[in-house]
Amino acid sequence: MPRPYQFCSDCGAPEPRPVTAREFRCDRCGFRHFITPVPAAVALILDSEDRLLVIRRAHEPGLGKLGLPGGVIEPEETGEMGAARETLEETGLKVPVEAFSYFTTLNNRYLFQGFEWPTIDLFYLARAQSFDGVQIDASEVSEWMAVPLTDVALHDFAFGSNAEAVRRLQVRNAAR
Repeated sequence: MPRPYQFCSDCGAPEPRPVTAREFRCDRCGFRHFITPVPAAVALILDSEDRLLVIRRAHEPGLGKLGLPGGVIEPEETGEMGAARETLEETGLKVPVEAFSYFTTLNNRYLFQGFEWPTIDLFYLARAQSFDGVQIDASEVSEWMAVPLTDVALHDFAFGSNAEAVRRLQVRNAAR
């Protein structure tokens, strides 16, 4: 079983032992560590032509695969704030926090430091007049695209949650 905790976060003893798939316990002090979903904010941004802002990932997991701007929600942030910050960090696109509205929540798994962490991906929808001014952060994004929503290649996404959120958006927009 992969070990997400190298050391006890209470006493510093090495490698708390697995008790269950989501609980690890320190043999020295008894401290209990739990694997719980990490909240992430993900942005679905459409322009005035109903094109979706899609990125290509520049790092693992999913190197070279498609993605959406997003990442872990920081302390003191709302999901909307996280979506706006991640969009700015990854694409340079300034979308105001108030432009984001909740769309859906999906489970995901994210490989980080050798452990596959469960995440709870909160998807937020926003509109931008245009994608002028997009400037990617090359450490996170290798390419960006404005893809007509109906033409997004769902099979090429790094994460099933991203593909499913886009699919749900396609269905919603087709019903209009």
